[in-house]
Amino acid sequence: MHVVDPLHRIHKLPDSLINRIAAGEVIERPASVVKELLENSLDAGADTVTVEIEAGGSRLIRVTDNGRGIHADDLALAVDRHTTSKLEDDADLTDIATLGFRGEALASIAAVSRFSLTSCEADAPHATTLELGSGKEPVLQPAAHPPGTTAEVHHLFYNMPARKKFLRSEKTEFLHILELVKRIALSRFDLSLRLLHNQRQVFQLVKHVHCPEQRVQQILGKSFYRQAVMVNQQAGNISLFGWMGLPAAARSQTDQQYIYLNGRIIRDRMVQHAIRAACQEYIYPGRYPAYVLYLQTGLSDVDINVHPTKYEVRFRDTRRVFDFMQAVIARALDTTHGHSGKDTATNEDLPATVREITSSYYSGIGEQLAVAGQSLLIKGRYLLVEDDDGLNLVDIHTARKLILRYRLLDDYGNNRIKIRPVLVPLSVKVKPGEQQLLENHRELLESLGLQVDQDAPDSVMIRGLPSRLTDADAVSLFRDTMDLLRHHPQSSGLAEKLINAFSTHANDAASQKLSASESDQLINELNTIKSMVPTREFYRVFRHLTLTDLKALF
Repeated sequence: MHVVDPLHRIHKLPDSLINRIAAGEVIERPASVVKELLENSLDAGADTVTVEIEAGGSRLIRVTDNGRGIHADDLALAVDRHTTSKLEDDADLTDIATLGFRGEALASIAAVSRFSLTSCEADAPHATTLELGSGKEPVLQPAAHPPGTTAEVHHLFYNMPARKKFLRSEKTEFLHILELVKRIALSRFDLSLRLLHNQRQVFQLVKHVHCPEQRVQQILGKSFYRQAVMVNQQAGNISLFGWMGLPAAARSQTDQQYIYLNGRIIRDRMVQHAIRAACQEYIYPGRYPAYVLYLQTGLSDVDINVHPTKYEVRFRDTRRVFDFMQAVIARALDTTHGHSGKDTATNEDLPATVREITSSYYSGIGEQLAVAGQSLLIKGRYLLVEDDDGLNLVDIHTARKLILRYRLLDDYGNNRIKIRPVLVPLSVKVKPGEQQLLENHRELLESLGLQVDQDAPDSVMIRGLPSRLTDADAVSLFRDTMDLLRHHPQSSGLAEKLINAFSTHANDAASQKLSASESDQLINELNTIKSMVPTREFYRVFRHLTLTDLKALF
């Protein structure tokens, strides 16, 4: 260990070095900059924000909002350390309602980049731009800009080569930014948010104040939403709202876990432990629950001034919060165990054509049925349809797989499979040798509709799925594909084997409820492929019982 030179006296550090040290705590990577700038925009009352990224954030980060703006006289002060409009005195520190409050972010960002800030208040005659960089004094000059603020960060870590050396690849850094922007988007349904990378639009989200589930589906996909139960409970000044994934939605990684406290993104161990404790009876070891949950408490009941990044918090009554969350989530999972949790309406709230009923006879053995015209849905798995000659019994899950398989086989044989880009590309870790395996079969996979690009030496990015499988669990489908390629790399008929694997995902996002029109569509689809399917295979999906057959049963 190095010993301090005794000739070195204690002295005050220069402001430039202080800011760079502070930046080391707050600015870990480009995504940290995006987080701080986005939070400033939201604190300024913005409801429309555009985030522009170049080279994964190392070359440019630009955040433009329509918030209140900054007074021209305050621009230079805004980039000083410990300057803020969000706190006035000590009392404010116990009731923090804003996302930011320390007054360190802009100073830290400006210390490790070439930084500019352009802002205009609604009643100002013109905007004002402040430019910083290379240790120079701030330069203020008039500018043209609509009401709001634009913060530009050029050449992040240009003056900290040691920190810049530890940045990952452009794709990896952008993936962190993408994940951060998704989390911000889920925290505010009243926010319109646009994200661009290298001048290409990644996504654009419009406000969903009155229909938050639309935002959830856009970010997490229909598969999550259809396999989730809505949670909405309150006890005193604590409330929990959101969507809790059912056991069927459990994942092999923690990539779909979103928890917010009073609108703030947090990563609190106690909260995560409460959720795991509630799920432990329903989810197998090695699987992780998926959820989007919004916890509300009194501002004075939580301390967010624990860590510079503000991800960690401290509750005044930890046990009360833990017990409340565990009880609410466990009750929700227990109530809906084995059923789709998306729809919590009563019988009277449902359309007349499809209604859940429980007869007095069946309620004794817990059998729930759904009636749709002249069809009967049994346990969400079997469909009983009456026709002129008797009854048709359909195994819905197996039927969906069969229909998808023969549709894909027909599309592949006629070169009709189309790739549909996923809304948000997904990064997946791969094992040694799998990158080469993917490269060897890239042409075949893309002809089947699966588009995967290398993201890093140990990960890939899923960018597209077959158009007939856009609601499938993309990560699970990719894992199944890799397992098959590892075990049958040179096998003949590999395309057909892959299609068989793809078809097993036909029920990933399928609802357990079936409307009358969906029932008719399923029967029509079976009739369409019937001529392609061997009789024995079709018999596993579809059984027809004539009136004579029914009489023979009694």
